[in-house]
Amino acid sequence: MLPESPATALPALLLVAAGAALGGATRYWFGEISGRVACSALPGTFFANVVACGVAGLAWSLWGGGGFGWAVLGAGYAGALSTWSTLAREIGELSRTRSWWAVGYPVLTIITGSAAAGLFIG
Repeated sequence: MLPESPATALPALLLVAAGAALGGATRYWFGEISGRVACSALPGTFFANVVACGVAGLAWSLWGGGGFGWAVLGAGYAGALSTWSTLAREIGELSRTRSWWAVGYPVLTIITGSAAAGLFIG
């Protein structure tokens, strides 16, 4: 949903930026914790993507893709928390090792992320 005037565009942009800063920091934190606990960033990426889907589903159910709440939580925080580029890189690494997780990991991510979003979307 586009802002109706420049007066509402700037606050919306700032809220998206603030949410994105927090989402990016959270994603980094998930990766760091995962690296220390599991000796791999892969569980952190999985968890970040699933949580981002849940947050986006919650934001959508509350604000329907519009307003300042959606800007900060849905577009900003959930958008920066999710990381499809890292998921793609990890799938590539798994496929190079010929692990069956190269197929299982993205399927599990999609199913679990959809379930997380579905918890909030009626």
